[in-house]
Amino acid sequence: MSVRRFWRTTISTTHLEPYGEYHELMSSPHASIGWDENRPGPKTRGIAVRMDWRELLFVHWRVDPDQLAEVLPDGLEVDTFDGSAWIGLVPFLMDDVRFFGLPGLPTLRRFHECNVRTYVLRNGVPGVWFFSLDAASRLAVLGGRRLWKLNYIHSRFDVRKDGATVDYRLRRPDGTGCHVQWTPTDPLPRSEPGSLRNFLTERYYLYAGGSHRLLRGPVWHEPWSLRRADVHVLDDQLVGRTGIETIGDPVCIAAEPLKVRGWVNRKT
Repeated sequence: MSVRRFWRTTISTTHLEPYGEYHELMSSPHASIGWDENRPGPKTRGIAVRMDWRELLFVHWRVDPDQLAEVLPDGLEVDTFDGSAWIGLVPFLMDDVRFFGLPGLPTLRRFHECNVRTYVLRNGVPGVWFFSLDAASRLAVLGGRRLWKLNYIHSRFDVRKDGATVDYRLRRPDGTGCHVQWTPTDPLPRSEPGSLRNFLTERYYLYAGGSHRLLRGPVWHEPWSLRRADVHVLDDQLVGRTGIETIGDPVCIAAEPLKVRGWVNRKT
């Protein structure tokens, strides 16, 4: 399914303010208090990868929680905000990537990636579940599949910049594609716990594997610095490949570059 839309848009004003009672770092209204107490910091030992995320855009749609639950592995609970589940399309540039114990190979150091993701809970710990991760680096795809057990796909990318505007295209071997063009604009205030922006962006665990063996891996980064985004082109087939029907227009948010640390996934 391909949906092609052209518009000028900024982030929805819905739920920019905190929603209900939240723990200091909580991104989900359904998370357990204290879930973040064992979250690693930037100097915690065992870092498996260091990277910068650049030229990033969050595109999110509401989806039906019951429909989403049908495609999640057993053991993961749909995380909702204001009664809705959410699915996201996230194109960006992986830069200055360094894997512990590996030399700085050129094809691993800098490449484009695009994720389709949603938000889940496991024993009260909020995180991200990836439906797909398209990447331009074959080595990154191999490592992501073997080490992190994530659904990486090797795709062709054509990404160009004209000033601040990013024109981002990718195509999979089967012809499935995505074309997004956006311009970051005005900075947004730091997202507060309980806001929709916080729910969609401040996630510090990823989940992988399947019903037989669920894995969880932590990441660390400073809180996001976000901007409004003018989206000029959105022609996407990746989200449609999940089989989940989106509801309404998307919420689009651009992001400033961010330094990230990641650790290997562990059984949960």
